[in-house]
Amino acid sequence: METKLSSKAFWVAVEQRLTACSAEELRAIVRVLAQAIPPPQRQAFLDTLQPGAATVATEQREPASETLLADIDALADQLQEAQESTEDLVEDDDEDSLGPYEEFRKSLTVLFERAAMAFDAGNMTLARTAYHNLFEVLGRADDSGRGVRAADLQDVDMSVAQARYLRAVYDTEPLAHRPAVLCDAMLQVRAWLPGPRPMLDDIIHIAPPPLADQEQFCRDWVAFLRTQSSRDADAWLREGVYLSQGTAGLESLARTEGVQRPRAYLDWCAALEGEGQPRAVLAAAQAALRALPTPLPLRAAVADYLCTAALHLHDTAALRAGRWEAFAAKPTLARLLDVWEVTPSGTARTRRMQQAAQHLQHVLAHPPDQEGLRPAPTQSRQVQGWEDDVESPVWPAKSVLAHAYLLAGDWDAAYQLAAPEQVLGWSSSHNTQGLIVSCFLVQMSGISPGQLPPNLAQLWQWKLQDSTGFVAWHSTDTGEASLLTRLQHAYTEYLPAPTWPHDQQADMLTWCLDIAQRRVDAIVSNQHSGSYDKAALLLAACAELLRLLDKVQEATTLLDDARQHFASHHAFQTELQAAVRRMG
Repeated sequence: METKLSSKAFWVAVEQRLTACSAEELRAIVRVLAQAIPPPQRQAFLDTLQPGAATVATEQREPASETLLADIDALADQLQEAQESTEDLVEDDDEDSLGPYEEFRKSLTVLFERAAMAFDAGNMTLARTAYHNLFEVLGRADDSGRGVRAADLQDVDMSVAQARYLRAVYDTEPLAHRPAVLCDAMLQVRAWLPGPRPMLDDIIHIAPPPLADQEQFCRDWVAFLRTQSSRDADAWLREGVYLSQGTAGLESLARTEGVQRPRAYLDWCAALEGEGQPRAVLAAAQAALRALPTPLPLRAAVADYLCTAALHLHDTAALRAGRWEAFAAKPTLARLLDVWEVTPSGTARTRRMQQAAQHLQHVLAHPPDQEGLRPAPTQSRQVQGWEDDVESPVWPAKSVLAHAYLLAGDWDAAYQLAAPEQVLGWSSSHNTQGLIVSCFLVQMSGISPGQLPPNLAQLWQWKLQDSTGFVAWHSTDTGEASLLTRLQHAYTEYLPAPTWPHDQQADMLTWCLDIAQRRVDAIVSNQHSGSYDKAALLLAACAELLRLLDKVQEATTLLDDARQHFASHHAFQTELQAAVRRMG
């Protein structure tokens, strides 16, 4: 994978390599470059080797820069005329097409290139105005909301363009006005362009020269941002503290203002982690968890730093505490499995799953604000400033509570959760009946999940998969497939649990068979043909269990009754016949 160098890093590296080369070594480099030049470009290459060629090239670019703003204004006028006349044009059906605005794509790309040339030439006043006006053009739309957007200019790196614009703003503003003006410009960029939040570090590294008055500016910048209350201002303040005071500054900010600015704790942990100090990360995360309010979802991200450090230090006690804190802050299925996997098997694990179930009951009884429940873009937490779900609360699916009950061996609580549910809609992670019925069947079989007969094995697999699908976006895991694998492993460790009392097993078997027959009747009688295979699978799985329990006649009766009752439903009969063949 190619490493993308900033403009500043590139030119610094160029100067370093030129300085390190002798005259003869430079001649050798030029000869190698000359060998790679295609024949039609050889004369142009020779021209660049003339003394003063760089000065000539700069002089040749400058006349074009003089008309840059006029050319941008002219294109803006042309675009406005096109937008005002769109009602006379036929709508293009291709969603990826710019339609009547296609002709502006190349012109805008060239104008962005010319703005970049002005920036590289050090003409910051021109670059500032040019980029500002170009971004405004990208914000224009017709009555249908169509226009040329940043994403339409594939040959323009908009993150570089916005950094150049903001650097030009910085360089052309006097020190006294710089914080307020730069803040406004950064907020304006947020409105113009989608994507990551622009950061001061982007501005620093977009050009080789160091920021003028950087030390004084950082002090003024932080002081100004303390008067602002937006999330952006908080992010920029924390970055400013880090750039000016380092990790020690973040520690001070977290300890003094961490309750008001909880992300300061995350930045402190991230900085320490980046410095390779796991013991310090562990101490910082523990301090954060002591200070931050218990219901705060951000505690999960803090606990993740704690767990990473604990793993590095082989601190099992800290790891277990961290996994629990992360689950308590964001009770997802993945985090429930995190807790399961680090807890010793036996009584300790049972007790921990019981605690998890109690916590989930409380959370489900007090749903958070729905605004915080939307999935966030998939981004690494290391991408500073990008939107994430760190502060969003989690409202778990009922299937997570079902798993906590089942893994705790609280069969009665699981039954009470599933009994009122509908016999249809089992694929929803909020309908726990299918998961719990299938788990009961596995438990009563007395067989490890890896050794189940085919229909029961498939039913169990489907119900586990259904319970992971909806909740996968909450997970810190790599995805639904990995979550399913972990869930399967947990139940393979656990099932079958100690044998139920005879009376309890008899009652649960009767209930499961009743639910199965009601579900099959609801599916087939209502001609939900897309679910005939599921109905047949459930019946065959129940028959397999009855055979394992030496109730062969009852298994035969169960299947015969279904064949007779739904004799006219040929598609269902075909599915049932296939399921019975799998039984062998």
